[in-house]
Amino acid sequence: MRIAPGETWFVEFGLAKKPRWGIVIGAAEDGRLALASVVAITTRFDATPYEVALPRVPWLREQSYVNAQSIQPVKLSELARKAPGKFDDKVFAQIKSAVKLWLRL
Repeated sequence: MRIAPGETWFVEFGLAKKPRWGIVIGAAEDGRLALASVVAITTRFDATPYEVALPRVPWLREQSYVNAQSIQPVKLSELARKAPGKFDDKVFAQIKSAVKLWLRL
């Protein structure tokens, strides 16, 4: 399975959390742990500097957002299915900027 940063996947975040869409910000299929780092997509917006509003797309029913504070490692096997489309590079650049701000990079 080839996973690329910027792709949107339906993610099984484990028993404690419901499955939801997430955007891959990093993945290493050849890494020892075979993990992807994902930011969850949510409908909650709190107007923090770590949030990015996403454009409306057919596979998301409501206005949605990404919060850079939601970075989670997930096993590649937890990526259930790839979204039928992709956000453009400008949106992914905003997400990366929010992640850098959150991590103070």
